[in-house]
This record gives sequence, structure tokens and C-alpha cells, in this order.
Amino acid sequence: MLATLLALVAVLLVVAWLAGGFLLRIAGIAVAVTGLLLALAGHPLGLLITAFGAVMWVAGHWHYALRHHTYKSPLARRLFLDVLREQLDPTRRWAIPTDNDHDR
Repeated sequence: MLATLLALVAVLLVVAWLAGGFLLRIAGIAVAVTGLLLALAGHPLGLLITAFGAVMWVAGHWHYALRHHTYKSPLARRLFLDVLREQLDPTRRWAIPTDNDHDR
């Protein structure tokens, strides 16, 4: 039973690593559009649902950038490089040396 559970967790982790960015981006768009439609219909939680969908979309782009060392879209690149903090950029310091002693 424990071996089956560990194998299932391992398979789920591999699937999350391989398809997580795509699934988060698609689900984020769907949730955001649904939230917008709910907000237009007058539902009080529509904007909160839209914000949650936007966060899912950003998380999907973050996962893609972490996995592929590049950005999937120019909008995601602009968001990570200009709007969000430098510590949240998944490609930070991958193309430049991280050694601080290179000035000597």
C-alpha cells in the first residue's frame, strides 16, 4: 500500500513538472473569464474569482519560465521583469555569473 502511494505521488509530481505550466495557464484563463462573466452578471465574488484566475495564469508562466529558462509570452516577460520583485523572477541570474568576486 505504501509503495503504491509513493509511486502515485511520484507520477503526479512528474506530470505536474511536465504539464503544470500549461495546465495553470489554461485553467487561469478559464477561471478569469468565468469570474469576469460573473462580475458582469452582478455576482459579488466575480472580481475575486477573476483575480484568482489571473494569479493562476501568472503561476503558470512562472512555472514555464522556471522549467524552460525563458518566458512563454512578452506579457509574462514584462510582468516578471518590470512589475514583480526581482526575487520572484525564475530566470534571475541564469545568464550572468553569480560570483561576486569577479571584480578582483
